[in-house]
Amino acid sequence: MYKGTVTFRAVITSNGLKFPSCEFHPNEPGVEKVLIESPSGYEILSTVHLTNVATEEVGRAIATKVIIAALDRISFGYSSAVEKSQITSSHFAPVNPPPGANILIHTGDLVIIGGQRNLIVSLSAAIIKTELERVSPPGERLFGLFRSARRSMGPVEEFMHLYNVLLMLCNKGLPRELQENVDTFILGEEPAAQQSPHPLFSGVKETVYTRLRNEFAHARAGVNLDDTKLEMATHLAGLIPLTKRAIELRH
Repeated sequence: MYKGTVTFRAVITSNGLKFPSCEFHPNEPGVEKVLIESPSGYEILSTVHLTNVATEEVGRAIATKVIIAALDRISFGYSSAVEKSQITSSHFAPVNPPPGANILIHTGDLVIIGGQRNLIVSLSAAIIKTELERVSPPGERLFGLFRSARRSMGPVEEFMHLYNVLLMLCNKGLPRELQENVDTFILGEEPAAQQSPHPLFSGVKETVYTRLRNEFAHARAGVNLDDTKLEMATHLAGLIPLTKRAIELRH
């Protein structure tokens, strides 16, 4: 059996989140504690302290699982784009080492991603600790899907990814009914959402989110895709909280 530590780095590619070092306990077998911080606001640094794991590989796998869950929660809780974490180093030693045994040290591959952002939100260690130690927050099994959408290469990809999550959560009925279900949900959460007549179905309206999704996904007469893309970027800020709310309510 081994004990040791695994350190990680994950870049924040949206507006920054800054918080001091925080210790939390994820209630994961083999994990003693986790230290996590974002001193600059542009990257999240973490160290998982392990005890009684069968092998180094098992220890790194457990540590990775814990950090993925933590970053998914942070991304969802604060609508942040947090990149995949990378192991920067790991240190292991037998729990009961024989005389003269060496500590096993491995250095990870660190890749620098992204640049500086302007806006940084400062959070306290207590807030982060509370968020990371919550027991089964609503919708947690889909937090990773939300985080994946936030890591999109651009606003158009992210818009389509988030809208697809809404379709998944309104997955009853025929394809046309799916979008009607999505719009019913959107209007329930955002009654003032823009609406316009559907070009194919008389008497049917679609919200601005559904219209933009359909303009990009299907050929529509008189549509300029450059204009559609610009509108997607504008309305992305509204689609993000709607998707988060759907995740919390449906699961």
